[in-house]
Amino acid sequence: MGLLHNMQQLLSLLESPAALKAMLTWPQFSVTSYHMVSALVKQGLRPRTILDVGANVGQFAVAAARLFPGVHVHSFEPLPDCVAHLRKHAARLGNITVHPVALGEREGEVTMRVNAQSRASSVLPLAPAHREAFPAAQEQREITVRVATLDQMLAGLALPPPVLLKIDVQGYEAQTLRGATATLPQIEYAVLETSFKPLYNGELLFMDVVRLMEARGMCFSRPVGWLAAPKTGEVLQMDALFVRTSQS
Repeated sequence: MGLLHNMQQLLSLLESPAALKAMLTWPQFSVTSYHMVSALVKQGLRPRTILDVGANVGQFAVAAARLFPGVHVHSFEPLPDCVAHLRKHAARLGNITVHPVALGEREGEVTMRVNAQSRASSVLPLAPAHREAFPAAQEQREITVRVATLDQMLAGLALPPPVLLKIDVQGYEAQTLRGATATLPQIEYAVLETSFKPLYNGELLFMDVVRLMEARGMCFSRPVGWLAAPKTGEVLQMDALFVRTSQS
């Protein structure tokens, strides 16, 4: 399913002049992010502020900055190599602010496990299911990075609504949300990477994340993307859209 889904996405790009133009002209292009953000635009989402937590090199940030009209993106990324690329891409657009920091439930320092595939890097160690499905994802080294809370980073900043929060931090989503108690009431939409089986030791699974978000006044709306095991097609993760239903 994963390979077939990726091939279908690529074929659809080849049939779209807008997608081809984006592929050739954007400073960073991701098929997955392009399709996700394009779908959200078609579904009527019009955020003016995006909090992009786990930005990597800007795959989601660039797509959001180009496809959501009048938006400003705050991107959070702790890995120095990724931050360097992210800053370069952001400089070409003008509506992305880069914050070189990891986000969690308290301020301090944290150890990051840098992976051969940078998007798989995490504070949490790889679980057996991850190693089995993606053997190329190998932890290469550990580095110490600054960690702050989302509340601390956004204190005093204006966040024009609607606000969309995107979190893709490889199993560290719950810790990030716990450090955002003051910020979450300002969030109208959230796109969270959630797992159906542990891909990182200690991560919360999908239903636990749903309960955590419901306690904060947001309900699961629908999937906006997924990750499948290449060999079996088993869906391991889902990018889940949550929508505010009440003040927490």
